[in-house]
Amino acid sequence: MKHAKLLLFAIVPVFLIECSAEKSPSQVYNEYNSKVIDGIGYDEDKAYYSKRKQEEVESKFPQYMGQMNKSRDEVIELYLSFSREVAKCKEITLVNEVIEGDTALLEYSQKDICGNESASPEKQVIKMVKEGAWKIDDVEISL
Repeated sequence: MKHAKLLLFAIVPVFLIECSAEKSPSQVYNEYNSKVIDGIGYDEDKAYYSKRKQEEVESKFPQYMGQMNKSRDEVIELYLSFSREVAKCKEITLVNEVIEGDTALLEYSQKDICGNESASPEKQVIKMVKEGAWKIDDVEISL
């Protein structure tokens, strides 16, 4: 019994440190990418983005609704569906992660796994900002 208590006291602090450890920008983006592939909802998707990026996306909805003659919910569904299809077809590998204060720049190489390979190297460049936690502020994906 004494050994069990000692073991418990040794394990609990390690567990608490691991649970409270802040995720790196690339860990956040990888988590986000996996959720997109699995079919993330709009509110959860939006939570991964910076306030600036959320405002930018929201401001474009009226334009898209008019151009496509669709409701806000239909535009959101198209956005989520498109994002999911792109993410499902791109196998990404982190090439570089540069963190400078409250900003980070991630570069991923990507390989198309759906049979639409490009003749030139494909990549993703993600700019992230620290707003309490790391948030996606801009994404450039070569398609």
